[in-house]
Amino acid sequence: MALLRMCLAGLAAASILALAACGNREPEQRAAFIQLLQSRIDAGTLVPIGALSDTEKDAVGGYDDAYAVITSFQASMAKAAAPLRQVLAAETLRSVGDILQRRQAFEAARKTLADSAGDLQAARAKADRARSGLALPPDLAPVYDGVYDEAVTAPAAELMQAAGIMDGVARDALGIADFVAANAADITLDDDQAKVATPSLQQALNQRLLALNARSVALEQARATIQRAAGGNS
Repeated sequence: MALLRMCLAGLAAASILALAACGNREPEQRAAFIQLLQSRIDAGTLVPIGALSDTEKDAVGGYDDAYAVITSFQASMAKAAAPLRQVLAAETLRSVGDILQRRQAFEAARKTLADSAGDLQAARAKADRARSGLALPPDLAPVYDGVYDEAVTAPAAELMQAAGIMDGVARDALGIADFVAANAADITLDDDQAKVATPSLQQALNQRLLALNARSVALEQARATIQRAAGGNS
């Protein structure tokens, strides 16, 4: 019986050692995760960052949860950005006639922009909470934080800025529509172009049109930001 107990104890010890050997993959998983993050940085594919392949998931092990914080945010960002493509279409203006015809579209655009901005802020807050809950080793944390800044923090700020620019365009366009409506007796349209009865009124209209036109460069930058943030979403 003593010999049997010794044999069983030996088997138990061997089993524990075997389990420990199998379970101690964290260092290699961490190294694989660091390498994967660095490869994403080097490839310039942080927005969108790209899903993990099955091979990559196996290599990084439990660190796929940290990666999912980023991919989940980017999916939410793409969803928030997708409706803004329609706003961009409405804000492609060529004449005063365009502005007057799209009054309702501008009003709808401002609501869409507000809704999308709210969704984006909620997604960013959720990602930040998840990031703060991650206990990352000292060698991994700075690499992950660098990717997080480029894949979450920066694009969120850029998309919020783009939404603000587009809201400014919609607001200015509505102001012009209101101005024309308030002076309907002295402003008429000829082939979608405004004809103004008095020089002072013409100057006042021109000032509003120039202010709107001054947003064109920023609007094109916003367009690029939205296309990038929306990714493959249609």
